[in-house]
Amino acid sequence: MFHGNSTETAGWLVTDTMIPIIRQMHEAEDDRARARALLIVSDQVLMKYRHVYEDACRRVGFDLGLRFIDVRRAAWHAIRSADGTHKNPLFEEVRASMAEFAGSGE
Repeated sequence: MFHGNSTETAGWLVTDTMIPIIRQMHEAEDDRARARALLIVSDQVLMKYRHVYEDACRRVGFDLGLRFIDVRRAAWHAIRSADGTHKNPLFEEVRASMAEFAGSGE
């Protein structure tokens, strides 16, 4: 049982121990805000808390977010070209689609 400060946000129990980038995902007002949170989260945080991000997307039916996480996860394990870029254009296509959806200026 948690004994610190907590609040309920959109059905989620948000505690003071939650890291801000995950709180941003849980408190997102819409899918565009969730997309922006997914675009900026570091690989390390997404790797460690992938299930939390996936659950947040599933809970609201944000299928584009789930696809983005799947492709980003595949990118972590993909072999690169000699110049270090991804061989599969899908990685950049999905990132660009997410950025466009999020309204990040691309």
